[in-house]
Amino acid sequence: MYDRLNTHAVVEPFIIATNRHLSVVHPIHKLLLPHYRDTMNINALARNVLVNAEGIIESTFLWGRYALEMSAVVYKDWVFPEQALPADLIKR
Repeated sequence: MYDRLNTHAVVEPFIIATNRHLSVVHPIHKLLLPHYRDTMNINALARNVLVNAEGIIESTFLWGRYALEMSAVVYKDWVFPEQALPADLIKR
């Protein structure tokens, strides 16, 4: 589950920043668009169906009602600036 959060939930700030600060004709925006295209919609659907209280993940996985709590614990110490280079490389 942690890997899914890293690939979907964590990328949301980057999508928002790209859409807010880069023109649609900017080369970087054009480069990232195919990768970002449906992520926000997928995440919204996932929050409504999969990772909400009493959702599929909570009712299916062995953690049960503690799944969301465990996600909160994992991300409690997550710091956004540490995800960027070179901080991420140093941390690795």
